[in-house]
Amino acid sequence: MKTSTLMIFLGAFLAGTSATQAANTITFNGEVLDTTCEPAVTDGDYTVRLDQVVKSALTSNGMYSAINAPFSLQFINCPATSTRVGVVLDSSNYDAATGNMTDVAGYGNDSLQIRIMDGTSTSTQVVIGDITPVTYVTIDGSHSASIPMTAYYYVKDVSSLAVGTISTTATYTIRTQ
Repeated sequence: MKTSTLMIFLGAFLAGTSATQAANTITFNGEVLDTTCEPAVTDGDYTVRLDQVVKSALTSNGMYSAINAPFSLQFINCPATSTRVGVVLDSSNYDAATGNMTDVAGYGNDSLQIRIMDGTSTSTQVVIGDITPVTYVTIDGSHSASIPMTAYYYVKDVSSLAVGTISTTATYTIRTQ
């Protein structure tokens, strides 16, 4: 008798759980556009130059906020149906632990890196390889937008710093909403 009562109770519980789970829904929506925003520069390529720094000024690990290079990605001809634009940065030369770009020019090691920060919130890092834009900015009435960012030197290992040139690249993917 106890076994059949337990089975009836367990059956009723599982049936109630199944009904509750079936009532929940996740809806995914998307949109296909003919075009997206266009980079305002020829071929979409930008160059950002950081000032030179003396090795002795880099005394500890971390980001050097005194040495920075503000820049903006400019976009034009954004779709009329879009209200905001953002970008995702990616690179084949980055440190997954720090989210920073590493050297491609033969600097010799990854002790000196380039960190990108969001220009609308200076405490927010643009993590290289992250698939979500850090910031979306509003597209103006002329269908244009500007996404501000700042590049910084980042010392990962001060004991391994060397004198030399650091150069790295990133690609950007435009996202609109």
